[in-house]
Amino acid sequence: MRVLHLFGDWKWTGPSEPTLDLCLELRALGVQADLACLAPPPEASGSLLARARDRGLEPRLDFRLERSVSIIKNLDDVKKIADACVDYDLLHVHFSHDHVVGGLGARRAGRVKVVRTNHKAIPTPKNIATRYLYRKLTDGYITSSRAALDADVSRFGLRGWHVDPAMRLGRFTPREAPHDGFNLGVVARVQKHRRFDVLLEGVKLAKVPDLRLIVVGRGTHIHEIAVEPAKRLGLTNVTFTGYLGDQYLDTLASFDALLFLVPGSDGTCRAVREAMAMGRAVIGARRGMIPEIVDDGKTGLVVDDTAENIARAIERLAADRAACREMGAAGREKALRLYDVKHQAAAVRDIYQRLLG
Repeated sequence: MRVLHLFGDWKWTGPSEPTLDLCLELRALGVQADLACLAPPPEASGSLLARARDRGLEPRLDFRLERSVSIIKNLDDVKKIADACVDYDLLHVHFSHDHVVGGLGARRAGRVKVVRTNHKAIPTPKNIATRYLYRKLTDGYITSSRAALDADVSRFGLRGWHVDPAMRLGRFTPREAPHDGFNLGVVARVQKHRRFDVLLEGVKLAKVPDLRLIVVGRGTHIHEIAVEPAKRLGLTNVTFTGYLGDQYLDTLASFDALLFLVPGSDGTCRAVREAMAMGRAVIGARRGMIPEIVDDGKTGLVVDDTAENIARAIERLAADRAACREMGAAGREKALRLYDVKHQAAAVRDIYQRLLG
């Protein structure tokens, strides 16, 4: 079985790592899974290309995968992809722009099946463009969200499958990091839509004397969005770590619980699943896929994200720290049962086989 993954980006972002992991695990299962992505600019400090090469996979760089509408470049890609399809049975696309050129190229080749992954894990808006993509250029559809699957299958008449999101779980070993107080962690790129204003207000309202908030992440406007608002609220118990590399897992282990409000580019809420894999309880908003991952009252708490609700959730976990640890243990068990990349790769391989008949 021969599969080409088209990934129209060069950045090491939310969807990049799971796509690379999937290709590598599919290869371990005997599937010839190749990856095509964009070449990074010379000044790039981190890229999908570099990470893939570090792990022994050499991506194809012979397609433009242009995000913007450029007739000449797009048509050139359609022809190149059609020619490349001679060597493949399936084309697996990951974004709408590579879906367009990849789908048209596969249809031009005439025999190659097209599979689309919905990384956002939310229902796809229905319009002229998405109707064409999903009804004319899609043979199989994969998403991690059951709600998104049900909505998109109903809207577009897709042949679709739910596959749990995955991680390399061997990286995550639960351990107790001795510290004073109740450490609440936030792991997210600091962007305006991530509701840091509500988050900080909730922390301000929480009546937990030994509460400490640790924000892991960076963003172009972090001072405007988070640092200065924290100062205005008089919050002296907030630490902004910025991006963490080798220290990330140690910092994650220092959390008593994770607070997560809005999914980012990876709608599968990777930070939530990583915290669960480390045996940490999660306070999650009722947004996107979060309620599908966090079992309210069992692996954490799911709330409508007002400042008052966030404060009450923090107080609840901090008041009963034994129950908080039990929720973390239940989250760890769920992560081991559902989120192993080997399970994901086996499920995707089975979908490929079904599509090929």
